[in-house]
Amino acid sequence: MSSLLKSVLFLGVSTLALASFIPCGSQVALEAVAAAGGAVVPSGFWQIYQQDKQRSTNLFPSSPNGTALFFVSQGDNAANKFDLIVSFTNIPNGPGPYSIEFLYSNPARAGYGSDGNDVINTFAITGALPTNNVGNIVQPFPTWDNVDKLRGSLIGTFHLPRGDEDPTHIHRIFINQVTWNSTISLRFSITTDSSNSGFVRWLQNNDNVGFVPGVRINYGG
Repeated sequence: MSSLLKSVLFLGVSTLALASFIPCGSQVALEAVAAAGGAVVPSGFWQIYQQDKQRSTNLFPSSPNGTALFFVSQGDNAANKFDLIVSFTNIPNGPGPYSIEFLYSNPARAGYGSDGNDVINTFAITGALPTNNVGNIVQPFPTWDNVDKLRGSLIGTFHLPRGDEDPTHIHRIFINQVTWNSTISLRFSITTDSSNSGFVRWLQNNDNVGFVPGVRINYGG
């Protein structure tokens, strides 16, 4: 592992857990919410590893709200990649549109950092995430190997600005629009169009206190 990646990981890959911003409810209730428009934040983040293809790190294991690290990276020659699987659940069914976006304010206030190749590809995941029995509970368990066959089309490419911007401004990066499904899962990965090493990190926030959320699905309205 390069010294760059070691220093980044030392800064804090351990994270708190998150839960869906939209609580689980009946389909009628979800449709009523969708008609008014709103946003859904992730219910699950998993780090997957090119060098350890059976490993999966659940970044949101228990806590209902809080922050967790959005982190993607790759080493030299596009090797030793760390990708991120993000899942949204209980998405209200409404007229749409359903837009995947990255919402941010002052990058320095949200644990933002990047270096080298910082362009991020966003892939759709087709079908349900693979599962595993953990403590007699069936839970999603995506790994590099088992989720690779589910990786669908490239739906967007983006990068976050490196400059320290006005913290009073909220900025929005539009990634793409998607067709509604009650669960939508995505894979984020540093682009391999360049073989250079690089990383991007961001503190995802689901409770809207102190920072604005990172990746989310905006709908209706």
